[in-house]
Amino acid sequence: MNQENTMVGKSNMRTKIIKRYQNRKLYDTQQSCYVTLDDIAKMIRANEDVMVIDNKSKNDITAATLTQIIFESEKKTAQYAPLFTLREIIQYGSGSISNYLAKLGAFPADYAEKQAAHAREAALEASLKSPTPSYDDIKQSLDERVISAAASKAASTATLPGTPEVTPNLPSSNRSLDN
Repeated sequence: MNQENTMVGKSNMRTKIIKRYQNRKLYDTQQSCYVTLDDIAKMIRANEDVMVIDNKSKNDITAATLTQIIFESEKKTAQYAPLFTLREIIQYGSGSISNYLAKLGAFPADYAEKQAAHAREAALEASLKSPTPSYDDIKQSLDERVISAAASKAASTATLPGTPEVTPNLPSSNRSLDN
């Protein structure tokens, strides 16, 4: 089972995973090709189960992506939603369509709780899957940092030819540091 399918969790195993990269490109992991928002809209219209994952954070950004598809589709239509509806969304939903629809009762009463539980479950699953560095990895990293620091210190304190090397005065174990 690959990582994308395990990230889906409770979703259908046939869920199509789309990764969104930092450059905003969308990549279909099943078809191994880049897709557009229009392609994702076609998948949804074909009744495919699609999940969009931010490649860097591994967060589920499906809702934001579908909202973007709706917005882009609205921009292309000849007739927008009535102005009074758009004003109500801004006024009573704080500009959020989902807040407005929730106030209208368009979502089940426990929708927000289920969404929060799903987000917590996904975060826990992701944290369990992130590799914990081994002792050897930590030791190697520390060794590399010590070597790098020593090399940079040596380079910064290198003396020019013909100049005497200055040795710093270090406290003697015979003297008290309280003086």
